[in-house]
Amino acid sequence: MKAVRVGILGAGGFTGQELIRIFARHPQVKLCYATSSDYAGKTIAEIFPALASPKTEALIFSAHPQEISDIPELDAVLLATPDDVSLKWVPQLLAAGYRVIDLSGAFRIKDPLLFQEFYGLTHNAPEVLAESVYGLTELYREKIAQAHLVANPGCYPTAALLPLYAYHELIDFSQPVIIDAKSGTSGAGGRREKDSLGYSTVYENFRAYKTAKHQHTPELMQELNRFSGQSVRVRFTPHLLPLYRGILCTSYARLKADATTALCHAVAADFANREHFLRYRQDPDRVELRAVQHTNFCDFAHWCDEKNGLIEIVSAIDNLMKGAAGQAVQNLNLMFGFPEAMGVNGVV
Repeated sequence: MKAVRVGILGAGGFTGQELIRIFARHPQVKLCYATSSDYAGKTIAEIFPALASPKTEALIFSAHPQEISDIPELDAVLLATPDDVSLKWVPQLLAAGYRVIDLSGAFRIKDPLLFQEFYGLTHNAPEVLAESVYGLTELYREKIAQAHLVANPGCYPTAALLPLYAYHELIDFSQPVIIDAKSGTSGAGGRREKDSLGYSTVYENFRAYKTAKHQHTPELMQELNRFSGQSVRVRFTPHLLPLYRGILCTSYARLKADATTALCHAVAADFANREHFLRYRQDPDRVELRAVQHTNFCDFAHWCDEKNGLIEIVSAIDNLMKGAAGQAVQNLNLMFGFPEAMGVNGVV
């Protein structure tokens, strides 16, 4: 089978590095193009020795393209870029015939006005936005397989939405859903540490951030509305953990009147048993970051409070893998007809 030729725009950042790591072991992908403003002209082996492999070590970082003609002939391009950069390049890449996976937030939210409100950018390509497929793999794999543009989900929404979907038939979505999530600094600050988000600030510290208006809130609302079939009220609060990678998420929702502990267990186990990267743990105390770091797994469990009609769902992912690069490669595999888990978590 012919290898798929891929390129990464923004390959020097946290997510770009994870993509390089995965493609180094992917048997059906050839990484042909990787851009970085900081590392242009240097090889992957020079800059990231830990990522070097026979497949990738000699690849030279390119400067970011100025024109579409600067990008070589490829089968797919993955953008690990800021939102405004993706807004510029995604329409051009699609017009030139590339299949695209965008890991920014530029094409996730279907309402351009909500996008502008939460991201502070005017959407310049509403027609492209209309054709983008939201890349939450376990929910939309049939559409992803046919897509030319996949909008890879945010890390917090991935951690919250997958387990909430597991129980969605038992949840009363007419009542608010509360999502309380904690992330390592690589999920909040980008490659360069921001003064308020970097590890030196959060060490021996713990706090909420963007409490009033986090950009993932409309993404959570959009997808909860989609699979519940109604307008869902969401209260989402993110926090910064004094560690590098991982998200621990606790979601609270009202159960339907006929929901029981046994039913909650049955639907969760059934969903997880059908999915390669979902692991149902039964006991919420067993869901922890060290079990998912450097993997593409989402671990989850629940506590069912039948007396008060509530469910508490605890989930954990690695924000750089299942929350970004790992899920992107799941989607790439679907788009090119490979087994979904190929190359992810070392699975070949």
